[in-house]
Amino acid sequence: MFKLLAVLALISASVAHRFAGKEWKQTYKPKTPYVYKSVTWEEAHEYEECPEFEHDNYEEPEKGEIVDGVEAENGMHHFLSRHNPKLIEDCCARRNYTQVVNGVEQVVSREMCPDLVREDSGFCGFETITIPAAKWIVIDVEKDDVETFQVRETYKKMYYEYRKPKGVRWMLPVLVKWQLNEDRERVSGQIAMYVPPENQSNPPKPDSDLIRIEEWGAKKVYVRPYGGYRHDKEFRRQWELLRTALDNAGLNYKDNEEWEAGYSYLRYGRQRNEAMFVDSASEA
Repeated sequence: MFKLLAVLALISASVAHRFAGKEWKQTYKPKTPYVYKSVTWEEAHEYEECPEFEHDNYEEPEKGEIVDGVEAENGMHHFLSRHNPKLIEDCCARRNYTQVVNGVEQVVSREMCPDLVREDSGFCGFETITIPAAKWIVIDVEKDDVETFQVRETYKKMYYEYRKPKGVRWMLPVLVKWQLNEDRERVSGQIAMYVPPENQSNPPKPDSDLIRIEEWGAKKVYVRPYGGYRHDKEFRRQWELLRTALDNAGLNYKDNEEWEAGYSYLRYGRQRNEAMFVDSASEA
């Protein structure tokens, strides 16, 4: 019992730190030295860039480089500016979890991402992903979060009102679906997280009316990965570029929705966010 309480205390402290402060960017200082891994543009993208998107070109800062005088609390200054996205295989690498089963602690290795099928689209400017049919944890984005394009307060509710009391672990990516009006303004949204494989057949029933379990059919989506943060102006521009690339390719997509896929821990290390549109033939 003492060990279980200690584990829960550590988890609570970690979560409190995760949600603390106004900024989430590069504030976590790992206990073990961070191993810097260089990533090229070609390694991080499953497509060739369109020649007309030259204005989106950027140069990744050198390790430890301070850009525009902005410094990171953990010394990872170079990751505060736009950089090449974290490799998907690094985002989805299996992780060890400690579980208490019949009073005994066990370390188990778990996958972090569902089996997303990534492939070259055959066109410039985007890659194609197939998301398998599955159950997802879904919560509507709070009104204040919609107005500021935030998801932080809404995600906290998903954690504290479902994931934590139900013991449902973290999975990637965390999806944010925005509904647009005729002027392409975001007017409402939902956050969704894949139900872990061990819970897929029988996910815990939510106690909160805010949370629901939805079963989605398979979806084909088109994405542009981005190395940086979801509030960056350059990230918002990725949907504009993605629209242009899809229109040039003659593909049909749901233009009244903008999706985000988040794969990285904002407080630490290289980032990966993806701008996404869903193919028109996919289920709602």
